[in-house]
This record gives sequence, structure tokens and C-alpha cells, in this order.
Amino acid sequence: MRDFRQIVRTLHNRRWRAIPLTVLVGAFALVGIVAIASVAVMTRSASTTTALSATSAKERIAAESDDAKQTPAEGTTKQDPPAPKETTAQRADADPEKADRPSSEGVEQKTGRDEESATTTKAEARKAEATKAAQPEKEAEPNKETEQSKEAGPEDETAEQEEAREAAEERAARERSNPEWVLPIESYVLTGRFGQSGNRWASYHHGLDFAADSGTPIRAVGRGEIIAAGWEGAYGNRILVRHPDGTVTLYAHMSGFERTSGTVEPGTVIGYVGATGNVTGPHLHLEVRPNGGGLNSAIDPFAWLADKGLDP
Repeated sequence: MRDFRQIVRTLHNRRWRAIPLTVLVGAFALVGIVAIASVAVMTRSASTTTALSATSAKERIAAESDDAKQTPAEGTTKQDPPAPKETTAQRADADPEKADRPSSEGVEQKTGRDEESATTTKAEARKAEATKAAQPEKEAEPNKETEQSKEAGPEDETAEQEEAREAAEERAARERSNPEWVLPIESYVLTGRFGQSGNRWASYHHGLDFAADSGTPIRAVGRGEIIAAGWEGAYGNRILVRHPDGTVTLYAHMSGFERTSGTVEPGTVIGYVGATGNVTGPHLHLEVRPNGGGLNSAIDPFAWLADKGLDP
């Protein structure tokens, strides 16, 4: 302060001597006050600006943080922070007795695993023992079967023969139920044989005679076609049937016809026993002519029927 007064006096004495000292002092004081006030205002304005800038920055940072929390990044999910694991020391602080012994759940789980392992081991041991015990039995089974087959050899042969006989009977039964060839009359007595000679025939007998009552049905011996039916001299009423292999069978001395044309099957009734033509009594005269030949080509009907599996 003393220096300030000294400066003022010096300036007053040298330059502003005409100006009263009090006025000069007042002017300098006013200038100083204004300068101090300006400095104070500028300082305050700078502080306010700095504070506002800091506040805006904090608000912007807070807003960005809120937005990040509300909209998490794609492909991520908000997860709660993992709960802190309780350490052994903390358990010891909470309950010293619990820290010294293992968890009861762990003991139970370990015990269960041990029991399960023991059970599995026992089951495998039993299975191995059963397999080992079954091996001798399996090895003994083939030997037993061999011994049984040796002992039952004759019985098996007899059984096979029985089965073969039954199969043959079944085939015969099927053939009888649906035969390809049949006898011309079901109930008869054979009287005249093929090749006989005598005063009853012009040369020798060319057929086989089935004596039966008049009116007994006469059947076609096999499948074929009636090629002739009617009267023919010593044959009386007769029918000729041609079979698929060309053989012709002749049925003579009929009392009447059931069929005179068309195809026939084995067992088809074609006429009835009679005594027409050169006869001594009612009967069927059957001739067999291979390849459709005439009288002199006739063969023995008995042998021909037997060759077809029949028993005249």
C-alpha cells in the first residue's frame, strides 16, 4: 500500500501535477476495482462453463449406459452374476463341525454308485457262471441226439416207410376221386376173355366181356369224343369213343344210348347193358383199338386197363 502511494505521488509530481491528488487516487482505485471485478466475472463464467460441460458429459454418459442396459446386443442374454461360492473357510466360520465332515449328499451318491457297481459285478459273475455251466450241456446235446438217432434207427425207417405208404394211399385216393381212367362198369363178372375161340365167335374173341344186369350204366373209360353210335350187326347197339392218344374204345350189345355224340369225361354214362346183337345174355363187350384201327388191330382190354392203373 505504501508503494502504491509512492507511485501515485511520483506520477502526480511529474505528469499530473495539475490534477488534485485525491482525484487521481480515486481514479486509480476505480480502475483497480473494475479490473478486479472483470477478473472475478471471467473466473466465475469459466467455472460455470466448466461445470456445465462436466454436467452434460455425465448426463450423456448416463443416458448411453441406460440405453445399453435396456437394449442388449443381439445374440446375448442378460445373465445374473454368478453367486459367490462358499469356501471351506466360510463354512468353517459358519459351522466348524460341518467343515470337518463331508457333505451327506456326496456320501449318499458315492454309496449309491458303489452299490450299483457291486450289483453289476455280481450280475456279470452270475452270467459268466451260467454260461460256463451251459457249455457242457450244449456239447452233450449233439452226442445225445446222435445216440438217440442210432437207437431209433429202425423205428425211423419204419416211420418213413409208413409215411411213404400213407402218401401213396393219398395219391391213389386223389386219383380215385378225380381219375383219368375208370372201369366201364362198377359191378360185373368177367366172362369172355380176349383171344378165346369157339362156336360163339367167327374167328376168336377180340374183346373183354363184363356180364351185368340189363340196364346197368355203361361209362366211358376215359376222356374223349363219341365218333359213332348205332346198330352194327353182331355188335348190336354200339358206341365208339376216340381218346386223345388216338386209341378207340368200342362198347357193344347196349340196350340203349345215353349219349350218341359230343365229348365225354372219365365215368360219363354213355349207355346201358343189354343183349342186342350176337349174345347169349346181357353183358358189355369192350374192345380197344390203338390208333383207331379196325377189328384185326384190337388188343387185350384187360392188359390195357391194367396199364392205366385199373384192376378189371
